Amino acid sequence: MEDFFQTMSDFYVKKHFPNDSVFQGVKKTMTRRGIVGIITLGLFFLFGAGGLFVSVRTLLEIIAEGDSEMQTVGMVVCGFFALITLGMGAVLFFVTKELRKTHRDYIAGSAKQSKLSEQEIEEFERQAVQPDCYILKLTSGLDRALSNATNKDGLLTRDYIYLADPAQTVLRVADLRACCLEMYSYMITAGTKHPKRIDNLAIRLLGANGVTVLSDTDRKAGEALIKMLLERNPAIDTNGGNVLAEGAFDSYSKQLLATH
Repeated sequence: MEDFFQTMSDFYVKKHFPNDSVFQGVKKTMTRRGIVGIITLGLFFLFGAGGLFVSVRTLLEIIAEGDSEMQTVGMVVCGFFALITLGMGAVLFFVTKELRKTHRDYIAGSAKQSKLSEQEIEEFERQAVQPDCYILKLTSGLDRALSNATNKDGLLTRDYIYLADPAQTVLRVADLRACCLEMYSYMITAGTKHPKRIDNLAIRLLGANGVTVLSDTDRKAGEALIKMLLERNPAIDTNGGNVLAEGAFDSYSKQLLATH
């Protein structure tokens, strides 16, 4: 149990939550990722812009020479570099927009995603830095390194659970309708002769308001979290302790929500 769940400490708060705020920590992480993204995208943008400048100048020279066959080739090359430049420019715009988000923006975004009030999200933040909050370490090794979670650890406070998904979803434990393990898969094509299917295990949470979140988990960690949540809310459905098959969640959730 101690391997999966640890109680909150002042050291952890200072390291991960600037100004005692979970979402300030999210902002810090997103800013770090955004800067790396801007540098990478900026290089592609400069490549596209430089290529566009050279190709347009070359096209104008071809037009002046009256070579109609090469004009077509030149227009195609110009179009290629124009697409790169516009595409990278658009992505850069959205990345920089993300960097401009404030702590209040993250609070509002989490509230909207979670279908909770901003006051409840703020209460979650207050509870998250208290000693009775549990730090959830649901993955380990390579799975933890490859996780797309905003932060690598989830949080279980007195009243709320947060799995650090990219949308920053917060759920009330008392309102949970389901908590179960679920299978999902994705295909890898890059670097392989034949597409390879990768099966993953995740934990699924479903709230009474229809909000759901899925997070990668190790089997033992997921089972331990289910047990802990059941102690707090015995009404949670666990799919009979079975792993939910891929693609079965929609019908499963509709059935649960319809009976409550």
